[in-house]
Amino acid sequence: MWQGMLSTLAPIASGALALYLHHGRQTDRSDAQHWTHAVGRNGIVVVGVFALMMWLVPAGALLALPLMLALSVLSPAAREEWTEHRTPRLLALGVAVVCLGATGLLPVAQPPAPEEWGQPLFIENPHAPVYPASQQYTWVTNDIVVLQSITMRLPHQPGAIGAEGVALTLASVLGMETARMHQAIELIDAEVAFVRLNPDEIVLVPVASPTSMDVRLDSETVESVALRKYDIKTTAFGTDTGGAKVGEVVAVAKASWGGQLDVLVIVRPLAHPTLTTDGLGETWTQAWLSAR
Repeated sequence: MWQGMLSTLAPIASGALALYLHHGRQTDRSDAQHWTHAVGRNGIVVVGVFALMMWLVPAGALLALPLMLALSVLSPAAREEWTEHRTPRLLALGVAVVCLGATGLLPVAQPPAPEEWGQPLFIENPHAPVYPASQQYTWVTNDIVVLQSITMRLPHQPGAIGAEGVALTLASVLGMETARMHQAIELIDAEVAFVRLNPDEIVLVPVASPTSMDVRLDSETVESVALRKYDIKTTAFGTDTGGAKVGEVVAVAKASWGGQLDVLVIVRPLAHPTLTTDGLGETWTQAWLSAR
C-alpha cells in the first residue's frame, strides 16, 4: 500500500517543490506573493481532486490528468491565469509527470505461486519490458502448458477499480504482451517436437471472449478477474498472410490497492485437450487466485 501512497504524493510534492524553487528565483516578487500564487486556491483544489481520482477512477492519472487540465482552462478567467502563469505551471506539471512515471520503478511483491505447481522453471523473463517494474515466474507442465505468473507496478493507478481491464488494454495497444510471450514460445518450441516456432515470426491475434470471468474458490468465495484471449499464429509456413494458428493464450488479471497488478498467462499449443474442456483456463486460474 505504501507504494500507492508514494505514487500519489511524489508528483504532488515534486510539483510543489518546483513551484517553490521557481518562486524563490523571482526575487522581485517573492516578498509580495506566496509561492502557491501561480496555481491559486482553485489550483490547489484541483490537485486534491486529482489525487482522489487516481485512487477512485479507472485508468487513474491517465484519465484524471487530461480531465483536470481541461477543467482548468474552461473559463475565460482560467485561461487568463494560464497565460499569466504558464511557465511555473508547466514546470510544476512536467516535474510532477516525471516523478509519477518514476514510481513505476518501485519494487513489486513476488508473483502468486501455487504450491501444487512446484518450483518455477524460470524466475525472470529476459524479454520482459524494463518498465514498469515487474517480476515473473514461469512453469511448464508435463502436458506442455506454459504458465506465467506476473506481478507488475501500475504507476498511473494506485487504486484497484477497473485497473485490470485498463492495464490489459494498454499492454495490447503497446505490444507488451508480445515481448513477454517470447519466452513462452521458446519453451513450447523446445518441448513440441513436430513443429518449429520462431518467436520473431509469432503474432498474437485477439479473440472475441468475455472480458471478465467469475472463479469460485470455495463454497462461499467467488472472485472476478479480467480476461483476454488470443490466438497464437506464425507466419513461418507462408500458407496464410495472417499466419497459421499454432496455439492459444488466455490472460487473466487481478489488481490490488496500492498500484500492483497480478497477471496469469496460460499458453497452450494447438490441439491441447484442455482447449475444449477448459477453454478459459479456469482450473489454473482457481489455483493461482488461491495463492494470492
